[in-house]
This record gives sequence, structure tokens and C-alpha cells, in this order.
Amino acid sequence: MKWIFVLLLMCAGTVTAEDWPDTLTPDGVKPQWAADEMIFNGVPMRIFTFDYPPGSKALRRFYQDAWDRQGVEHKSVKQGKWWVLSSLQGDYYTTVQITAIGAAAYAQVGVSRISELRTSAPPGEGVPVLPRSEIISDITAKDAGRTSRTVIVRNQHSVGSNYNYYLNHYRSHDWTAVRKNLDQSRRGARLGFAKNDRELDVVIKRQGREVSVMTVEVRR
Repeated sequence: MKWIFVLLLMCAGTVTAEDWPDTLTPDGVKPQWAADEMIFNGVPMRIFTFDYPPGSKALRRFYQDAWDRQGVEHKSVKQGKWWVLSSLQGDYYTTVQITAIGAAAYAQVGVSRISELRTSAPPGEGVPVLPRSEIISDITAKDAGRTSRTVIVRNQHSVGSNYNYYLNHYRSHDWTAVRKNLDQSRRGARLGFAKNDRELDVVIKRQGREVSVMTVEVRR
């Protein structure tokens, strides 16, 4: 899974957000914002994507030339079909991931505020997990007046054990189970809960020798 984190536009236009720096974009692009606010594993960030008809090479040159003019150190590496460009400016880490789609380029751009990493809560804090579980990611997003939190966990317990654990845990904490599905092969399961203005989905899936658990809580 590829993630990129970002913030404000320059050149073609500027989106202003308090305490966030401006991030260059080529003239004429139409950014698609992933969320109004996002926190990934404790790090605040902004994320958007855009298409760039002149192509991947021209887009890479745009960012490299812009950072050179600003005297900003930057790196470029090839990872499979993606070019990953990055720069660090003060407390903000900018990442631009670029891949070719036909003759055009597709970019995922982001800025993360790494200064808050030292004081942030550890990923997965407050989320119930079985013993010896590993937190893979913890994402909080605010968009259109709704707050969501998505946590992905991995462990080597069975699908059935995870299913029973989450069903019993949330029932005991006054959540109402509105969906209960455990497939006959016990390779996957899904639970749905509701409590006041909160909704929660739990998706459990076996992947080889391990089981992944994704919890998605939405507060309206």
C-alpha cells in the first residue's frame, strides 16, 4: 500500500491551511484531496493526488528544479513503477510519488509534520487487540464533518479467535452488534457495531499464516 501525505498548493493556486507550509504544484493541475485532516501513526499530514498530462519525466523535473531554486536538499529513487521524490524543510517532510499512466503522469503528494512524532500517542492506543498482536497502521481522518479511525492489526491467532474476541469485547462495552458474518471455512469474518453516534466495522481475514484485523470507527 502506498501512502503520500501533503498540504497546500502553489503556482497554479494556493490552498492555505494554518501552520502548514506551501507545497508546489504545476500550473493547471486539479488536486483531489484525500481528507481535510489526517494523522498517520501519530504524524499529522495532508494528502492529495493529481494527473499531469506532460508526463512523468516532466513532472519529476518540475519538482527537482523547484527545490534546486529554493536551495532545498532532495532525493529521488525508483521503486518499481513509481518514482519517489522527497525533501525535508524544517519540521515538514514532503513526498511526491509519481507513476506513468499512458503518456501522462499520476502523482500522490504529501507533507507530514514530523516534529509531533516525539510527543504523539503510540499507534493503536486504546484499540483492543489479542495478545501478541502487531499494530500495522493507525489512521485518523476528518472529512466533511465526520471523523474516522482505521487501525490495521496482524497476529497469528485464528480467524475464529479474533471474531469471538471482538464480538465479546464490544458487546461488553455497550456496543450493539448489527452485523455478524463468519464464513464456513473460517478464513474471513466481518462484524458491525453501533453505539450512539458511532459506527464500527471489524474485518478479519487470513493471509497465509497470519490474520489481519481492520477496525474502522466513524463518528458522525
